[in-house]
Formats: sequence, structure tokens, C-alpha cells
Amino acid sequence: MNEPNTFGLLGALQRAEIGILTFMKWAIIFAMVNMIVAVTLQIGSRYLLPTSLSWTEEVARLSFICVVFLGAAVLARREEHLTVNIMTDLLPDRLRHLTAAFATLIGLICARYMVEGSWITLMREWDQRTPALQIPMGLIFGVIFASSLLMLVWLFVVLMLRLRLVFVGETA
Repeated sequence: MNEPNTFGLLGALQRAEIGILTFMKWAIIFAMVNMIVAVTLQIGSRYLLPTSLSWTEEVARLSFICVVFLGAAVLARREEHLTVNIMTDLLPDRLRHLTAAFATLIGLICARYMVEGSWITLMREWDQRTPALQIPMGLIFGVIFASSLLMLVWLFVVLMLRLRLVFVGETA
């Protein structure tokens, strides 16, 4: 990512993006800590108590869902998703950028369907409650929807940046 432009609408958008990414990183850290604590309690309760804690599996599962979707959105913006680029690294710059733009376009199409599916699921399952903690599933599906929507927006930004490299080149 570029250094934030401090002026105008572009500067405001860049500052908002930095704020959203910072919030998401802390949310991921919080969810990971939750997951680690829940799994540790589950293992400890199985061996130390006569019965295991029923809510720890649910906390671990919901935390894992948050880590996966929030992390996928952050990685999409930072262009750090796992890629196999042995062949594309051998291509000339313009063709390499074109193949990267094509891959981003495919990700953008998939993200569009994720947004649609997560919205439909969010609306359908909003009132459903989790078995152990009675948390509304709408909260979890809301995280999935928001992450998918951010991924869609950020993949569009990445696609535009990559297409700029294809048509304008590195010096722009």
C-alpha cells in the first residue's frame, strides 16, 4: 500500500482504509486468542473435569470463521494470498501483470458470489441461535458478509492497479 495522501477525498479514503485494516487486524488477533483459549480450556476440561465444557467448541468454531474471513479480506487487499507463480515470474512484465489482473478478475467474480450468498444467508439465518451460547448466528454471518464485501471492493481496487500496470507500465 502507498503512503496515505493527506489531502482531499483520496486522502480520506486512504485513511479510512488504514483504519478498517487496523481494526480487522486487531479483530483477527482477538479471534485467534479466543480460539486458543477455548481449545486449551476444552482440552483441559476433558482431562481434568468429569465433563467437558460444552461452549468451548462453539467459541473455537466461531472464532475460526472470523479469522478465516477477516484474514481473507485483509490478504486480498495486501495482495498476499498464496499464489503459485513459477511460470508467471518468467513472463515479461506486461504479460505478468496481465495474468495477475486476470487472476484478480476471477477472484473478483468469486467474491461477488460470496457477497450475494452471504447476504442471502445473513437474511435467512439472522434469528437462529447457536446451541450452547445462544449467540445470534446473524453476527457471524454479518462478519462473513462484511468481509466478503470488503474483499469485493479491495479486489476491484487491486484489479484497477494491475490494469494500470498493464496499460501504463511501472513508471506511472
